[in-house]
Amino acid sequence: MSHGLLRLSRTVSFLILFCAAVVYGQDFQFSEAQSTMPFELRAGFLVVVGGQIENQGGLKFIVDTGASYSVIDSQVADRFHLQRRPGKTTNFDRQLDIEWAEVPELRIGPLKASHVPVLVAKLADYSGLTEGIDGIIGLNLLARSKRLLIDYAQQRLFWEFAGPSPWGNSVPICFVVPMVVQGARLQLVLDTGLRGILVYKDRLQKSLPQLRPEDGALKVNFGRLQTTAQKLTGVHLLGPEAQATVFLIDRPPGGEPSGVDGYLGIATLNAKCVEFDFANNKFRWQ
Repeated sequence: MSHGLLRLSRTVSFLILFCAAVVYGQDFQFSEAQSTMPFELRAGFLVVVGGQIENQGGLKFIVDTGASYSVIDSQVADRFHLQRRPGKTTNFDRQLDIEWAEVPELRIGPLKASHVPVLVAKLADYSGLTEGIDGIIGLNLLARSKRLLIDYAQQRLFWEFAGPSPWGNSVPICFVVPMVVQGARLQLVLDTGLRGILVYKDRLQKSLPQLRPEDGALKVNFGRLQTTAQKLTGVHLLGPEAQATVFLIDRPPGGEPSGVDGYLGIATLNAKCVEFDFANNKFRWQ
């Protein structure tokens, strides 16, 4: 089973991290004047939208709130003759050598940006869920909106913009929410590009040296990532206390990312709608 999307765009050590205020069961207030667009729901959790680079439309992109920077598939970069430069990024449990490029113009529905910095990668090498995908839209673009609502029931995105992004053109942000496990508090990044709950093993062990797991741990492939699946009791995550399965991984070299204990796949909430309110630093779901 494929549990999640492994991507190259998790440069969390360069993020501004915000602990989001969480609002339960909120009625979403989006008027007819807001921009909307349909999306395809792939594998039950990935949001795939249409877009274009320069004058070429018909491209497909994954909307990923767990990715710091956007990614373009290497074949697409070749097609547009994008100049590349070497760099590094953090990808879950390791640091990787990658390439950077700049897209002259990229458009996703109402979102239009010029001179966009992107990572370049052969997406098929990192996930079997990227067949036919041309790129990943990360927070360096998503955070330019005032609010972004994902309606999973109707498979539509709602956007609201209010002038230039207050975060500038290159500094992304992400939403971090708490998960309490047997009284210990962990900070998880809200991630639309992930299925399940992914936690750094040493962070959990440090917070809970006397951890009371349920059944024995199992080795599980989380997408193309090797993890340990662990059932835990006493988990409080945006709702009543319950039992949950978390997937444990090692941190990358150097102890990064700082301030993050793991990632929460939005699909775990089984929500009909979720809203990322970048202007007010709030996350709403129902």
